[in-house]
Amino acid sequence: MRRLSLVVFAAVVAALVPSPPVRDLSPAGARRPAIVEDHIPYGAKRKRQMARYSGRHYGLPRWKLRNPTVIVLHFTATSTYPPVRNHFASNSPARGETPGVCTHYVVDKDGTIYELVPLGIRCRHTIGLNHRAIGIEMVQETGRGSHWADRQILKRRRQVRAALRLVRWLREREGIALRDVIGHAMANGHRQFEDLEGWRNDHTDWLWRDVKVFRKRLRRMS
Repeated sequence: MRRLSLVVFAAVVAALVPSPPVRDLSPAGARRPAIVEDHIPYGAKRKRQMARYSGRHYGLPRWKLRNPTVIVLHFTATSTYPPVRNHFASNSPARGETPGVCTHYVVDKDGTIYELVPLGIRCRHTIGLNHRAIGIEMVQETGRGSHWADRQILKRRRQVRAALRLVRWLREREGIALRDVIGHAMANGHRQFEDLEGWRNDHTDWLWRDVKVFRKRLRRMS
């Protein structure tokens, strides 16, 4: 009987002690989606290049991405994932400057999420916001134009669900406002945009009308 009482006592104590936090949850509780780490080369040389780029365009030579405040949506203008990774890994100069362009995440058509660069590192994916923004590419060819391409992603169930889960998790993890989930086409008009060299984006992927649909679906998940 005494042994049984001890067992019951232990069970009661265990129920009262809070469980350890789940590591795949953001501070606000959104679950981290499945992410495949497929990191591109981003060593000391590329970090120095990013620091110099940031000094020219943002005034401070930094390669670290600290406290991001914006999430920028893109599409790849390709039909598959491998060419995207190869291009970002090549570190080829863009607009005559290094480092080459890259992004933090790529969402494939089947819903697979790839992390190409860790969140603590800056990527050149959006002029004027690279020092503040997380970049997310979605595999999609341009086809009949940007609006058409955006809509293909929005209709592709596995891909858009994965993208929504990723953005929800990142928003809650970093405390990013819904209005700061934007498309590449919207970047020049964003209130945090700055570029000391006078550069502007000329991309039209993820137009405002399509981002509105994406945001609406994000709200439903909250």
